Parts: sequence; structure tokens; C-alpha cells
Amino acid sequence: MNAKRTHRAARERDKRRKQLLDAATRVFAQKGYWSASITDIIRFAGVARGTFYLYFRSKRDVFLAIAENFRSEQRRFTHQSGPGEAPLTPDNSRARIRADFLNYLEFYHQNLDAANIVLRDASRIDPLAARKREEIRRAFRSNLANDVARLQEAGIYHRNISPELAAHFLVGMFDAIAATCLQRARKRDLPRLADEYLEFAFHGLLARP
Repeated sequence: MNAKRTHRAARERDKRRKQLLDAATRVFAQKGYWSASITDIIRFAGVARGTFYLYFRSKRDVFLAIAENFRSEQRRFTHQSGPGEAPLTPDNSRARIRADFLNYLEFYHQNLDAANIVLRDASRIDPLAARKREEIRRAFRSNLANDVARLQEAGIYHRNISPELAAHFLVGMFDAIAATCLQRARKRDLPRLADEYLEFAFHGLLARP
């Protein structure tokens, strides 16, 4: 009986903490970190101020928890949706790259509020948040650089540019898409965005003969 009560209490604590994190994520996304207050968060969550301080020491503390959660979710997502083991070929490369990019679009679309505040505000809050932001970007760049290297080895991409530099270009493209197109996109728009990203990644702006 005691074990059941302990387990139930732990579930309730986790649920309450998630409720506060979800409320803070929404408030930060709507008002921005600097304009938001703890009062805004607890009002959105529908809890007392004392409840907030049971879980977080400050507004900065809850922001860092959001950043850590987002980074953990992205790490888990990246591990689950990484490139397959089959060799890249001219026949499967477009479908594979499109699927990977579409997965990224869906992940960011589903976590848009958290992505916006972490990628927009982290570097201005404190060095720890900035490091967490860079870890997210580094993981994304590393995956893309690996994809580019595989495409070069398969003879699909030329070797006149390093995979690392190409990954920086591609991440910059994704940042622009996330900051603009994803803000107003609906889920049904994501395949079209993936197609256009893929077209640019494979052909750039060159006109085909």
C-alpha cells in the first residue's frame, strides 16, 4: 500500500511539473522571456505561487528546464530517426533525405513553442542556456554533415565542398524555414516544404538544361 501511494504521489508530482513547464512554454512563446512573469505562468497553469516554487526556483530556472527538455526530446528524436544502414544510391537518396527532413519538420512543428523560445532567447539569457542551444544546433549539423558525406561517397554530391560547410548552409536554410514558414504552416503543408528543401539541396538555383 505504501509503495502504491509513493508511486501515485510521484506521478502527481511529475504531472504538476509538466503542467508548469507547458504553461511556461506557452507564456514565453506568447510574451517572450523578458516580458513574461511568474505571475503569468501560474495564472496560465491555474496554480498557486507556492506550487511553482515547489518545482522551480525562478523564471530562469523554469526556462532552463524547458531548454533541457527540448534538447532531450531532440536527442531522442535524432536517435530514432537517424539515417538507415542501407547504402545511399541515386535511386534511394532523394527519398531518404526527404524522409529525414520531413521528420525534422514534423518534430519542430509539434514542438514549435519550445523550439521558438529556446532557439530565439537562450543565447540572451545566460551562458548555460546558450551552450544548450549550441548543443542542439551541433547535433543537427552533425547529422546533416554525415548525410552529405554519404552522398559524396555515393557519387551523388560532388566533393568540392566539405560536408561540415555544407551542413552549415543547410542548417541556415532550416533556421530560416523554422523562423518563417513553420510559424504559419499547417501539418498538411510540411510535405511541400520538404519537397522544396529537397529540390534546393539537390539542385540549388541552377537552371537545368
